Formats: sequence, C-alpha cells, structure tokens
Amino acid sequence: MKQLEFTTLKLFAAVAESGSVSAAAEKSHLTIAAVSKRIRDLEQSVGSQLFLRHARGMTLTLAGQALLKYAREIVFTVDRMEGELRQIAKGLVGTVRVAAAGSAIAHFLPEDLKQFADRHPNVAIDLSEESTSDEVLAALVEGRVDIGILFGPLDNPALTAYEYHRDSLCLVVPRGHALARFPKVRFADALVYDFIAPARRSSVMQMLLAHSGGALKTRIHVRSNDAICRMVGAGMGVGICPTESARGYRRPHEIRFLELDEPWAQRQLVIAVRAPEQGLSGAAQLFLAHCRDMAQQDREASAPVAPAPSSSSAKPVR
Repeated sequence: MKQLEFTTLKLFAAVAESGSVSAAAEKSHLTIAAVSKRIRDLEQSVGSQLFLRHARGMTLTLAGQALLKYAREIVFTVDRMEGELRQIAKGLVGTVRVAAAGSAIAHFLPEDLKQFADRHPNVAIDLSEESTSDEVLAALVEGRVDIGILFGPLDNPALTAYEYHRDSLCLVVPRGHALARFPKVRFADALVYDFIAPARRSSVMQMLLAHSGGALKTRIHVRSNDAICRMVGAGMGVGICPTESARGYRRPHEIRFLELDEPWAQRQLVIAVRAPEQGLSGAAQLFLAHCRDMAQQDREASAPVAPAPSSSSAKPVR
C-alpha cells in the first residue's frame, strides 16, 4: 500500500459522510473532477473498491467502512493537534515560570492568579517564592523564570518593568503599648524597643537594617508576618510588617498597627521581564497582560474621585 495522504483521507471521509462527490467537492472548495480523481487514486492505493456507485449517490463497501473508521480517527487527531498548536502559538496553553517576593504572594497574587486560571485553565503557573527582591532579580536575569515580581525601583537596562501593586509597612505594637496611642510614628521612635524581626534574608529585614543606623535591637527572628503579630501580641516586642498582614491578623484585639511615617514604608511592586518583551512565550505574555490589567484596576479603584468642575471652569479635552 502506498503512503496515504491526509488531504485525500479527509476528502474520502467527506464523500462517505455526504454520500456524494459533488457535496464533498462543494464543502472542500474543490472541483468534482479533482475529488473524483483523489478517490480513484485512493482506491488504487489500497487495492480495494471503497464505494458502490449508483444513481442515488455512493455507499461504502466493506473496505470503505473499515477505512472510514481509521480515517475519522486520523482526521480528528490531526484537527485536534492543529487546534492545540494554534492555542500554544496564542499562549492559550503552556507554563509560565514566575518568581515573586513573599509579600506579593501573600497579598496580591492569589486573587490575580485565580482570575487568570479561570480565564486560561490550560496555562500552568510555576510559582517560586523568593526571600528578597535581589533573588527574584537574579532568577529573572539568569533566565530561570519568565516573569519576576519584586519591589522597585528597578534600574537594569536588560529588563522591562511595569508597576504592579503598592503596599505599605506598618509598626505593630501590643495593645496598651506606649506607642499605641499614636496613629503615626517614626521608625526612630520604635528603635528603643526590642524588635520581632523577619527572616534575616527577607526584603523587609534588609530595609530595617539599612535605615536603623545599627540601632535595631532584634529579640528574635521569625519566618512569617503572622508570627511577628503573634509574638508582638504576646508582649515580646514590636515589629514591622506589611499593613495588609497586620490588618488580616486573626487576633486583632492583641495588637495595634500604626502607620509608619517613613518614605521607604510605601513600597511599589513591579512586574518585570527580560527585554525585549516579545521574547516571552504566548502564555507568559498573556499572564503579564493580565497582571498589568489587574494592577490598573486596583489603581483606578483606589484613586480619589476628583470633584466635577463647574461649568465656568470646564475645559475641552484636546
């Protein structure tokens, strides 16, 4: 038997299902003569008559029925393959490798990932949590991940960065603490107290060391923001953690969290990729676009509403 052509098998299946060469030719946008020749060549190749031809059309012989079963399987498999390859090319399937700072994973990524997964169920996210933004940066620059989510600003010409979400750090003190009556405090005011500090390699710990001038008194290091709040609530010291973590602590009656009156306490997360962005896979481009869209929605939702201008001061938009 000669090698069978996929196009010929597809035409054979079309003739078998319609019972007519003319109907199959019209559906396939070919001439009747071209389809008839394909069927004759196929019969010659398999060495058997595939159709019984009569005035009302064409019906399958036993050989034709056997071939049709396999032809349908082949056509279905090839169509499915082509569809999956198209999805891959568009980024609708695949895996996106992401490295992110712990705060992003704790507070922002879960909701954004859930929405992305609902929209693109065939795209897998390979997510790794890194202790510091420098570690995220290294993973991105070395090509171990497609996308990095870290704290800015980012000054690297080999990377392209976009604003993601913002967060803030607060001072957590026990209920009844001497500082608890103040809504806002400076970092220097807290340095006279023992600190429940985050992990040594964490981004927050590096920031505290950089701004304490060597005056930070660390009582104990813990690995999570929840542990900081628990230790503070037990009266072991004070701590600094993201405001969202303190706000979500399950025993709010034990602690108070105070605004930290320092410019470095306001942090900007960025989502970064290696330049040029076009080098990303389709799936990674989809994820990047989704995260940027979620961040934009968050900014718009939190932006103060400007008062409507009076008719005398209104200016046309140019």
